Amino acid sequence: MSNIEIVQKAYEAFGAGDMEKLASLMSDDYVAILPEGALIGGTYKGANEFIQNCLGRIPSLWPDFNIEPINMYECGNVVFFHAKISANGKASETIHMSVIENGKYVKFQAFDDTALMNSVANS
Repeated sequence: MSNIEIVQKAYEAFGAGDMEKLASLMSDDYVAILPEGALIGGTYKGANEFIQNCLGRIPSLWPDFNIEPINMYECGNVVFFHAKISANGKASETIHMSVIENGKYVKFQAFDDTALMNSVANS
């Protein structure tokens, strides 16, 4: 499976709510970094911490959250996922960077519009 296919499978699993499948695509030393200014910002170590403490908060903060792929770009073992994110009637484009090693995610970093996402979050 190519690095882009691994990233596609991860977003498909997330979209389907299949967190077990998503976790299976992550290495034991997986790290996710989201912008500090975001409501779900911070550094998450391991699949479980990321899924429970970050992704698990999305439904309550943004019940109608959606991520729509625009394109993916691969540079060595790094995949850049360009997408449109939307919630509560507002939308923005984003870039997510994923580092893949030995067929697994080792690092994820989001470059989201935190001001927009924070402004439309349920509090």
